[in-house]
Amino acid sequence: MTNHSKTSAKIEENLYQILDVPNTANLAEIRQAYEGKLEETHLEAFAAYSLLPEEETEEKLLQFSHAYITLANPIARAKYDDELNQPNIPDKKKSDLPEVRAKKAKESTTKIPEKNKSEEKAKVSKNEAQVVAGQTLKERQDYYLKLSAKNEHTEDSIQEFYNTLKTGGSEITYNGAVLQQIRKMKSISINELAQITCIRGAYLKAIEEEDFSKFTSEIYLKGYLLCYAESMNLPTEKVLDDYIRVYKNSARSENG
Repeated sequence: MTNHSKTSAKIEENLYQILDVPNTANLAEIRQAYEGKLEETHLEAFAAYSLLPEEETEEKLLQFSHAYITLANPIARAKYDDELNQPNIPDKKKSDLPEVRAKKAKESTTKIPEKNKSEEKAKVSKNEAQVVAGQTLKERQDYYLKLSAKNEHTEDSIQEFYNTLKTGGSEITYNGAVLQQIRKMKSISINELAQITCIRGAYLKAIEEEDFSKFTSEIYLKGYLLCYAESMNLPTEKVLDDYIRVYKNSARSENG
Protein backbone atom coordinates (compact mmCIF):
# COMPACT_ATOMS: atom_id res chain seq x y z
CA MET A 1 0.00 0.00 0.00
CA THR A 2 1.35 3.43 -0.88
CA ASN A 3 2.36 5.53 2.09
CA HIS A 4 -0.63 7.65 3.18
CA SER A 5 1.41 10.82 3.56
CA LYS A 6 2.57 10.45 -0.03
CA THR A 7 -1.03 10.01 -1.18
CA SER A 8 -2.15 12.98 0.91
CA ALA A 9 0.52 15.17 -0.61
CA LYS A 10 -0.77 14.34 -4.07
CA ILE A 11 -4.34 14.94 -2.99
CA GLU A 12 -3.47 18.38 -1.62
CA GLU A 13 -2.20 19.52 -5.02
CA ASN A 14 -5.72 20.25 -6.26
CA LEU A 15 -8.86 18.30 -5.41
CA TYR A 16 -10.76 19.86 -8.30
CA GLN A 17 -8.18 18.67 -10.80
CA ILE A 18 -8.35 15.15 -9.38
CA LEU A 19 -12.06 14.97 -10.23
CA ASP A 20 -11.70 17.10 -13.38
CA VAL A 21 -14.27 19.67 -12.27
CA PRO A 22 -14.07 23.49 -12.12
CA ASN A 23 -13.89 25.12 -8.71
CA THR A 24 -17.42 26.42 -9.35
CA ALA A 25 -18.88 22.89 -9.63
CA ASN A 26 -21.99 22.20 -7.56
CA LEU A 27 -22.66 19.01 -5.58
CA ALA A 28 -24.49 17.27 -8.42
CA GLU A 29 -21.56 17.89 -10.77
CA ILE A 30 -19.03 16.75 -8.17
CA ARG A 31 -21.00 13.58 -7.49
CA GLN A 32 -21.32 12.86 -11.22
CA ALA A 33 -17.58 13.43 -11.69
CA TYR A 34 -16.76 11.06 -8.81
CA GLU A 35 -18.94 8.31 -10.22
CA GLY A 36 -17.37 8.96 -13.61
CA LYS A 37 -13.91 8.44 -12.11
CA LEU A 38 -15.04 5.16 -10.57
CA GLU A 39 -16.31 4.04 -13.97
CA GLU A 40 -13.04 5.07 -15.66
CA THR A 41 -11.02 3.16 -13.07
CA HIS A 42 -13.29 0.14 -13.49
CA LEU A 43 -12.83 0.16 -17.27
CA GLU A 44 -9.06 0.57 -16.93
CA ALA A 45 -8.82 -2.34 -14.51
CA PHE A 46 -11.10 -4.45 -16.71
CA ALA A 47 -9.11 -3.69 -19.87
CA ALA A 48 -5.78 -4.45 -18.20
CA TYR A 49 -7.11 -7.50 -16.33
CA SER A 50 -4.48 -8.39 -13.73
CA LEU A 51 -1.76 -6.30 -15.39
CA LEU A 52 -2.82 -3.07 -13.67
CA PRO A 53 -1.06 -2.91 -10.27
CA GLU A 54 -3.64 -3.11 -7.49
CA GLU A 55 -1.73 -0.56 -5.41
CA GLU A 56 -1.95 1.94 -8.26
CA THR A 57 -5.70 1.42 -8.52
CA GLU A 58 -6.21 1.78 -4.78
CA GLU A 59 -4.11 4.94 -4.68
CA LYS A 60 -6.35 6.43 -7.36
CA LEU A 61 -9.47 5.46 -5.43
CA LEU A 62 -8.06 6.97 -2.23
CA GLN A 63 -7.49 10.23 -4.07
CA PHE A 64 -10.91 10.23 -5.74
CA SER A 65 -12.82 9.43 -2.54
CA HIS A 66 -10.91 12.01 -0.49
CA ALA A 67 -11.53 14.66 -3.14
CA TYR A 68 -15.21 13.76 -3.34
CA ILE A 69 -15.87 13.67 0.41
CA THR A 70 -14.00 16.96 0.93
CA LEU A 71 -15.71 18.84 -1.90
CA ALA A 72 -19.14 17.40 -1.04
CA ASN A 73 -18.76 18.81 2.47
CA PRO A 74 -19.60 22.54 2.23
CA ILE A 75 -17.67 23.32 5.41
CA ALA A 76 -14.51 21.40 4.44
CA ARG A 77 -14.76 22.75 0.89
CA ALA A 78 -14.89 26.38 2.04
CA LYS A 79 -11.83 25.80 4.21
CA TYR A 80 -10.04 24.04 1.37
CA ASP A 81 -10.85 26.84 -1.06
CA ASP A 82 -9.34 29.35 1.36
CA GLU A 83 -6.18 27.25 1.62
CA LEU A 84 -6.06 26.84 -2.14
CA ASN A 85 -6.33 30.59 -2.70
CA GLN A 86 -3.71 31.37 -0.08
CA PRO A 87 -1.34 28.38 0.06
CA ASN A 88 1.34 28.33 2.69
CA ILE A 89 4.27 26.90 0.77
CA PRO A 90 7.67 27.77 2.32
CA ASP A 91 9.85 26.11 -0.32
CA LYS A 92 8.13 27.58 -3.33
CA LYS A 93 6.65 30.95 -4.11
CA LYS A 94 2.95 31.07 -4.86
CA SER A 95 3.76 32.55 -8.27
CA ASP A 96 5.83 29.45 -9.09
CA LEU A 97 2.83 27.11 -8.92
CA PRO A 98 1.77 25.81 -12.37
CA GLU A 99 -1.90 26.55 -11.74
CA VAL A 100 -1.07 30.13 -10.67
CA ARG A 101 1.11 30.72 -13.72
CA ALA A 102 -1.61 29.36 -15.98
CA LYS A 103 -4.20 31.56 -14.30
CA LYS A 104 -2.03 34.65 -14.74
CA ALA A 105 -1.41 33.83 -18.39
CA LYS A 106 -5.13 33.43 -18.98
CA GLU A 107 -5.94 36.66 -17.16
CA SER A 108 -3.35 38.56 -19.19
CA THR A 109 -5.13 37.66 -22.43
CA THR A 110 -8.71 37.78 -21.18
CA LYS A 111 -9.79 40.62 -18.94
CA ILE A 112 -13.18 40.06 -17.34
CA PRO A 113 -15.13 43.22 -16.54
CA GLU A 114 -15.85 43.70 -12.85
CA LYS A 115 -19.58 43.59 -13.54
CA ASN A 116 -19.28 40.17 -15.19
CA LYS A 117 -17.18 38.91 -12.28
CA SER A 118 -19.89 39.92 -9.82
CA GLU A 119 -22.58 38.29 -11.93
CA GLU A 120 -20.55 35.09 -12.21
CA LYS A 121 -19.97 34.99 -8.46
CA ALA A 122 -23.70 35.46 -7.83
CA LYS A 123 -24.45 32.68 -10.32
CA VAL A 124 -22.07 30.29 -8.52
CA SER A 125 -23.60 31.12 -5.14
CA LYS A 126 -27.05 30.46 -6.56
CA ASN A 127 -25.96 27.09 -7.93
CA GLU A 128 -24.46 26.07 -4.59
CA ALA A 129 -27.66 27.00 -2.78
CA GLN A 130 -29.88 24.95 -5.06
CA VAL A 131 -31.45 21.77 -3.77
CA VAL A 132 -29.31 18.74 -4.63
CA ALA A 133 -30.71 15.27 -3.95
CA GLY A 134 -33.38 16.94 -1.80
CA GLN A 135 -30.82 18.92 0.21
CA THR A 136 -30.04 22.62 0.37
CA LEU A 137 -26.59 23.96 1.15
CA LYS A 138 -27.77 24.89 4.66
CA GLU A 139 -29.08 21.36 5.24
CA ARG A 140 -25.79 19.83 4.12
CA GLN A 141 -23.87 22.13 6.44
CA ASP A 142 -26.09 20.99 9.30
CA TYR A 143 -25.58 17.32 8.38
CA TYR A 144 -21.82 17.72 8.46
CA LEU A 145 -21.80 19.69 11.69
CA LYS A 146 -23.84 16.96 13.38
CA LEU A 147 -21.64 14.24 11.89
CA SER A 148 -18.48 16.03 13.05
CA ALA A 149 -19.90 16.34 16.55
CA LYS A 150 -20.79 12.64 16.68
CA ASN A 151 -17.33 11.63 15.45
CA GLU A 152 -15.66 13.90 17.97
CA HIS A 153 -17.81 12.98 20.96
CA THR A 154 -17.33 9.24 20.47
CA GLU A 155 -13.53 9.23 20.04
CA ASP A 156 -12.93 7.94 23.57
CA SER A 157 -15.59 5.22 23.42
CA ILE A 158 -14.33 4.02 20.02
CA GLN A 159 -10.76 3.88 21.33
CA GLU A 160 -12.03 1.92 24.35
CA PHE A 161 -13.73 -0.46 21.93
CA TYR A 162 -10.43 -0.97 20.10
CA ASN A 163 -8.58 -1.53 23.38
CA THR A 164 -11.16 -4.10 24.47
CA LEU A 165 -10.61 -6.05 21.26
CA LYS A 166 -6.84 -5.97 21.78
CA THR A 167 -7.15 -7.02 25.41
CA GLY A 168 -9.29 -9.96 24.36
CA GLY A 169 -6.57 -11.05 21.98
CA SER A 170 -8.51 -10.10 18.87
CA GLU A 171 -6.92 -8.18 16.05
CA ILE A 172 -8.88 -5.14 14.92
CA THR A 173 -10.33 -6.11 11.56
CA TYR A 174 -12.71 -3.82 9.76
CA ASN A 175 -15.29 -6.24 8.45
CA GLY A 176 -18.97 -5.48 7.93
CA ALA A 177 -19.99 -6.30 11.49
CA VAL A 178 -17.29 -4.09 13.03
CA LEU A 179 -18.15 -1.19 10.73
CA GLN A 180 -21.80 -1.50 11.68
CA GLN A 181 -20.97 -1.64 15.38
CA ILE A 182 -18.81 1.48 15.13
CA ARG A 183 -21.52 3.34 13.22
CA LYS A 184 -24.09 2.47 15.88
CA MET A 185 -21.69 3.50 18.66
CA LYS A 186 -21.44 6.87 16.94
CA SER A 187 -25.28 7.03 16.75
CA ILE A 188 -25.13 7.57 13.00
CA SER A 189 -28.02 6.07 11.05
CA ILE A 190 -27.75 4.61 7.57
CA ASN A 191 -30.03 7.40 6.39
CA GLU A 192 -27.70 10.05 7.84
CA LEU A 193 -24.70 8.43 6.20
CA ALA A 194 -26.55 8.30 2.88
CA GLN A 195 -27.38 12.00 3.15
CA ILE A 196 -23.74 12.82 3.89
CA THR A 197 -22.12 10.66 1.20
CA CYS A 198 -24.93 10.93 -1.38
CA ILE A 199 -24.59 7.15 -1.74
CA ARG A 200 -27.75 5.08 -1.68
CA GLY A 201 -28.51 3.59 1.72
CA ALA A 202 -28.91 0.15 0.10
CA TYR A 203 -25.21 0.17 -0.83
CA LEU A 204 -24.09 1.35 2.62
CA LYS A 205 -26.22 -1.34 4.23
CA ALA A 206 -24.79 -3.92 1.82
CA ILE A 207 -21.27 -2.96 2.95
CA GLU A 208 -22.17 -3.69 6.57
CA GLU A 209 -23.98 -6.90 5.69
CA GLU A 210 -21.18 -7.98 3.32
CA ASP A 211 -23.76 -8.40 0.59
CA PHE A 212 -21.33 -8.12 -2.32
CA SER A 213 -23.98 -8.97 -4.91
CA LYS A 214 -25.21 -5.37 -4.69
CA PHE A 215 -22.03 -4.04 -6.33
CA THR A 216 -21.44 -4.26 -10.06
CA SER A 217 -17.67 -4.35 -9.60
CA GLU A 218 -14.95 -4.36 -6.96
CA ILE A 219 -14.07 -0.78 -7.94
CA TYR A 220 -17.50 0.52 -6.93
CA LEU A 221 -17.36 -1.44 -3.69
CA LYS A 222 -13.97 0.10 -2.86
CA GLY A 223 -15.08 3.59 -3.84
CA TYR A 224 -18.21 3.52 -1.69
CA LEU A 225 -16.34 1.83 1.15
CA LEU A 226 -13.77 4.63 1.21
CA CYS A 227 -16.52 7.27 1.36
CA TYR A 228 -18.11 5.32 4.23
CA ALA A 229 -14.79 5.18 6.10
CA GLU A 230 -13.87 8.84 5.55
CA SER A 231 -17.27 10.06 6.67
CA MET A 232 -16.98 8.14 9.94
CA ASN A 233 -13.39 9.29 10.48
CA LEU A 234 -11.93 5.79 10.17
CA PRO A 235 -8.43 4.89 8.86
CA THR A 236 -9.24 4.55 5.15
CA GLU A 237 -6.29 2.43 4.07
CA LYS A 238 -6.69 -0.02 6.98
CA VAL A 239 -10.44 -0.28 6.32
CA LEU A 240 -9.79 -0.89 2.63
CA ASP A 241 -7.15 -3.57 3.28
CA ASP A 242 -9.20 -5.45 5.88
CA TYR A 243 -12.55 -5.27 4.16
CA ILE A 244 -11.37 -6.18 0.67
CA ARG A 245 -9.60 -9.19 2.17
CA VAL A 246 -13.01 -10.31 3.48
CA TYR A 247 -14.49 -9.64 0.04
CA LYS A 248 -11.85 -11.71 -1.75
CA ASN A 249 -12.12 -14.58 0.74
CA SER A 250 -15.87 -14.62 0.13
CA ALA A 251 -15.34 -14.68 -3.64
CA ARG A 252 -12.88 -17.58 -3.34
CA SER A 253 -15.33 -19.53 -1.19
CA GLU A 254 -18.13 -19.05 -3.71
CA ASN A 255 -15.88 -20.14 -6.56
CA GLY A 256 -14.84 -23.24 -4.64
